Amino acid sequence: MIMLREIIKELFYEQTRAILIILAVAWGTFAIVITLAVGDGLRLNFVQTMSDIGSRILVLTSGTSTKNYQGILANQSIKLTKRDAKAIADLPNLSSVTWRYNFQTKLRYQDKKTYADLRAVTPEYVLVHKVKTGPKQRFISYLDQKKMSSVIVLGSDTADRLFIKDNPVGNIVYVDNHPFTIIGVMQKRPQMIYADSVPDRWLNWIPSSTYELLNNPDKVDAIEVRYKDVGLIEQTKNSIQKLIAINHGADPSDPGIVDFQDVAQKQKKINNFFINMEIFLGIVGGLTLFLAGVGIANVMYASVKRATRQIGIQMALGATARYVVFRYIMESLVMTVIGGVIGMVVAVVFVYFINRIPLQGQILEWTGKPELSLSFLVLSIVVLVLGVTGLLAGLFPALKAAKIDPAEALTYE
Repeated sequence: MIMLREIIKELFYEQTRAILIILAVAWGTFAIVITLAVGDGLRLNFVQTMSDIGSRILVLTSGTSTKNYQGILANQSIKLTKRDAKAIADLPNLSSVTWRYNFQTKLRYQDKKTYADLRAVTPEYVLVHKVKTGPKQRFISYLDQKKMSSVIVLGSDTADRLFIKDNPVGNIVYVDNHPFTIIGVMQKRPQMIYADSVPDRWLNWIPSSTYELLNNPDKVDAIEVRYKDVGLIEQTKNSIQKLIAINHGADPSDPGIVDFQDVAQKQKKINNFFINMEIFLGIVGGLTLFLAGVGIANVMYASVKRATRQIGIQMALGATARYVVFRYIMESLVMTVIGGVIGMVVAVVFVYFINRIPLQGQILEWTGKPELSLSFLVLSIVVLVLGVTGLLAGLFPALKAAKIDPAEALTYE
């Protein structure tokens, strides 16, 4: 307690210099907190966005054989079919399997017309992609699929174009002059990456059985599966490849017969990007705090030089080198703590108000509204950096003070 009073008295003696250093530490703390909060907020926003659109999704599209095998020539297209999808559904490590037909056509509601991307899908599609509709609305059901119903779920973008004021649900839209009843509208959600060729909000969905009734297609455009264990993904891919090869009479060892798109790999790459960005921002903020630490060290060196005679007297009266080192490290830590607390309080207030600013813009339709995140990890890193900065800033001046010769110090002017 006595030592703490001496340290505070010493700081008041160097009042102007101490205040400047404390402000520098406060600014450095504010900088590192905000930069880490920005990086962590962006990363968490990405994680939330990815969880909203689904994870562990594997998209299969038609490939081309690369080998001659039992009547199948090299460079021959292998067209995926419903038979492939139904056979794949029996494989282990898969929780959901769906197939889809892609087509673009004209949608008409009364006198309004628009071209739109449509997907003819099975009810399992919603389990793979987590498509959500509005209240008292629904996605394509198993009954729709069985009865080959003329129903449609609109994407939010299509609904905005065709229905400015009217409620879309229950109305009739015409798909190539065929009437379809709207049973739901997809809820808007941010989407930075997607498994399909276009974002979900641009898509519109009808039952695959209805499309098959009208068009009698001989192939599907894609088979989408959701797998359970990411550790078994390579084994799952090999099983799918062999099964499709058997169905089409191709070489089971030919990797070209089916193309795989693993959405989880895209998610992992983008997540790693945000983690690296967070590390970079943390380093930038840490450098700002390091410069403040250099200022603390300079103040401490000046304090040691000015107090040389006093230190010599204390050591002559029995003060140990350990006591001297501890005293000056404590002085450095006191300035660091005061500045750090000020910087963290200002940062918390800043984050609170920034997160409550309403943001609007087209880019947010893709990314969602990012918020600064003051997680436990961020605060722990800041506290650790502050402690290391204060310790190192006081350590070297303290070691210099501990090496003072009492006899020489007593004659120091």
